[in-house]
Amino acid sequence: MKRPCGSGARVASLLGAAIAAGAATSANAQSTVSISGLFNTAVVHRDLRVQSQPDVRSTKLDSTESKLIFRGTEDLGGGLSARFMMAGGFRVDTGAGSFCSGDCWVGLTGAFGSIRLGHTLPIYDDVSLPWYFVEAAGNHNPASLWANCGNKAGMADGCVDNYLSKTVRYDSPRFDGFSGSVSTSDPSGDLAGPPRRARVNAAGVEYRSGPWYVGAAHQRQYSLRSVDSFDAATTLSFWFKSWLTVGVGIENLRYSVPGGGSLERTYGGLLVHQTTGPHTLWLNIGLAGNGYGDAAEGSSVNAISKGHECGARMWTIGYRYRLSKSMQAYAYWNEIVNDRNGRYSFDAPPAGGPGWRISALAVGMSKRF
Repeated sequence: MKRPCGSGARVASLLGAAIAAGAATSANAQSTVSISGLFNTAVVHRDLRVQSQPDVRSTKLDSTESKLIFRGTEDLGGGLSARFMMAGGFRVDTGAGSFCSGDCWVGLTGAFGSIRLGHTLPIYDDVSLPWYFVEAAGNHNPASLWANCGNKAGMADGCVDNYLSKTVRYDSPRFDGFSGSVSTSDPSGDLAGPPRRARVNAAGVEYRSGPWYVGAAHQRQYSLRSVDSFDAATTLSFWFKSWLTVGVGIENLRYSVPGGGSLERTYGGLLVHQTTGPHTLWLNIGLAGNGYGDAAEGSSVNAISKGHECGARMWTIGYRYRLSKSMQAYAYWNEIVNDRNGRYSFDAPPAGGPGWRISALAVGMSKRF
């Protein structure tokens, strides 16, 4: 869900580095480096409706989710391998981009499991995948409600699903379908405002067996929004894969607020998708409840507010047609319906306002390489 930025020159240098890295690997048979990525473009029509006000409409070319990825593995012997991953985001429509806007880490894998160090996501993001279907972030993203990441929010605004700097993450081997993960991050250098020692700790467990999946994760964030602030997030998800795949998830967020007390919110999500040959149909539904807790009435963190009619509903229906193994065309319609005092919005401007009803119709193509 991370947003590319920067200049076209950086993307050009990134491509040059990729070619050089690929050529270098031919000298060492025990090392492999692969280059992959995604080009994504779509025409998006957005409609903003507010009671008693004229509709605001716009149509534009968008290219979120385009990315370039380098992966490498080296066999160190004794069942131990060294790995790295570097991912950069870019925009096909403007040529702008940034290096290491996504995963950017080095690590080891062996019988003990795996460890990675660098810029990466915690398991909290992984556990959401069973009910998290995204063709193009920005105009459709369940994190607009889930994880409180809409309105272009970052971790300093209360979003709990971010790529994190200075992260150490450990993932266990799988035992009888179970695996676990723990991580700790120090994103202090990424935060504006007073200097502070921020940290993010996450832990989770996953179970996989045939078509079944169950995952749970808990994340704690210290001094991210301000000095001595505290955020806690817990998520649980489930899916069953068959001719019809169904995934469900539930999340609880809790924030400390200025003046004392805590603000909480519960979210529920549903994903249904079905693939027949080259055709895929999918449906996402999300429901964000009112903020509650012992914080003062009207307290808020990003889109979450304590009070009546402060929730929102989000639903998306989409279709994907696979033109080849790596090329596909898609279309989807997505809508966020805020309650009278709800302020949720897409991960794209403008930020949500009370009672806004925001929709997007997108038609696009993507090419993997």
